[in-house]
Amino acid sequence: MKAVPLRWLIVTPFVVLALLAGAAMYFFSTITMSNIATTVGTQYIKEVEGRIYDRVNNFLEPLNTIININQARFSQQPEVLNDLTPLAVRFYEQARLYPQMTFISVATADGRYLASSQDPINRGKHNMAANYANEPLTMEGFYYDPLRGLGEKITTDPTFGYDPRIRPFYTDALTEKDTAWSTITPYYGYPTLGVGLSVPIYDQNGEVLAVTATSMALVELDNFLKSLELIDDAYVFIAEEDGALIATSQTEALFEKTPTATTRARLEYSDNEVLRSASQDLTTSTQELTVNDDDYLYYIHPIALPHNKTWLIGILIPAAHHESLLAAYTKSTISVTLVLFLCIGFIGSLIAHYIGKPIQQLNRAANHEKLSSIQNLPQPLSSISEINSLSQGLISMADTLSDILHHLEQKVMDRTEHLQDENDTLLETTLTDELTGLLNRRGLNAALNSAIDDYHNKAQDFVFVICDIDHFKAINDEYGHTTGDEALAAVSHCLKSTRFGADIVARYGGDEFVLVFVNVDANDVIEKIQRVRQECERAATMALPVTMSFGLVKASSIDTVTMESIIQHADIKLYQSKNSGRNTITW
Repeated sequence: MKAVPLRWLIVTPFVVLALLAGAAMYFFSTITMSNIATTVGTQYIKEVEGRIYDRVNNFLEPLNTIININQARFSQQPEVLNDLTPLAVRFYEQARLYPQMTFISVATADGRYLASSQDPINRGKHNMAANYANEPLTMEGFYYDPLRGLGEKITTDPTFGYDPRIRPFYTDALTEKDTAWSTITPYYGYPTLGVGLSVPIYDQNGEVLAVTATSMALVELDNFLKSLELIDDAYVFIAEEDGALIATSQTEALFEKTPTATTRARLEYSDNEVLRSASQDLTTSTQELTVNDDDYLYYIHPIALPHNKTWLIGILIPAAHHESLLAAYTKSTISVTLVLFLCIGFIGSLIAHYIGKPIQQLNRAANHEKLSSIQNLPQPLSSISEINSLSQGLISMADTLSDILHHLEQKVMDRTEHLQDENDTLLETTLTDELTGLLNRRGLNAALNSAIDDYHNKAQDFVFVICDIDHFKAINDEYGHTTGDEALAAVSHCLKSTRFGADIVARYGGDEFVLVFVNVDANDVIEKIQRVRQECERAATMALPVTMSFGLVKASSIDTVTMESIIQHADIKLYQSKNSGRNTITW
């Protein structure tokens, strides 16, 4: 059988298809119209996004403006912090300028607190709050007096102990050492979310003098989205980067309160299936989204707020809005499209009849698991010379590969076993402290993250203990680092003793160690730590007394359980142990 060059079989159909070029152009014009329609939908989305973007920035601007003004004032004139009462007039006047402002406050390093508060729902109702007027660290409400600042006490308001230095707005600002955003949470007793900023005030020596803060209710943003005149079945939302909702055009609640907890509404848990689908991709993009056979144009865009904070604007409009522009034009293109596809299909069937069968044989042989499928191909395979050449080349390659694979398999097995041994050794090295044999910082992070996940997902409570050797620097200075290392090794041996049953034992750094007890009663932990402390003291190095101080914290006693919050609370307890004379346990 005479071989036919493949190029002739390719050229001939395309010559025929060239006759249909005019009809094809008509088809491409339909695509152009589709792109135009999509552009119209995108322009509509961006117009809505621009309105929301401007509204959010204008709405939040006073939050940043006031805190910057107060930071500058207190930094330049720190003496005004000696007597907070006159500042009540300042805070009240600032709050009057911005109805959305709910709190403007200052908390000094010695625990005094003053705030102007405004009802987040019933705007214009201003009062003052202070924790120093009658009793130190005792919060009371006062009417505003334009002369004295603090007027008469509001007898209907509750009186309670209040130390601002342990509140998130204060600790967050000191942690950041700069302006910090508060976590968005519902206002107590009000159906609205709130957000705030706080910033530390330092003296010339870098010592903390105070923290000033501002806060506002976000109900106006939610009302604004609900007031937008959108096309039918369109959705708009503002959310945090993790999908927690801030405002939405829908009627669903933004948070749910139970007697034991408050839960923020999130896109992925929304009652609305469209919003749930949108939660799967919160990256900046314009894309198409299909929900129950309904197509949407989905647009997500970030709002860059001051101080490294980002919110997201999400807009979804039904594709029917912009695709309706094609309805009239589509009817006239159906007949042309049908003819074009029929012609292409007929010519394609002719090509498939002539070259399809041998190509299918090659395809099945090439995709078969055994090289013998290629080696057993019939010769000649086709009347097309290029296909025959390809078949012979594949058979030659199969023969060569068969020989190579025969020798390569054993080498791969040997190399795999060697690499596995090296990986196991490397993993153990990276997670273990060389001196003590305990988990190092990296190993602790992995183990503690797992314990925190179990706490959140399985309600598996745990006790976190941080401890260090008392006067360890003095041991190194007086007896040398070799003795110091012996002390560390002795303490490590004591801490990891199975008699005390800690689930995690790690060297946190220097002379600091960490123990984690999972699903153990707090009193049992304290008893175990007492025995640990006594055992470590008895396990002296070279007759050198070794005492230790401990700080304990139970995960369920913390509002927000993260690695940072657990360590921070335990450090505070350890610091109290040190201040109490060392060789003690603070719970």
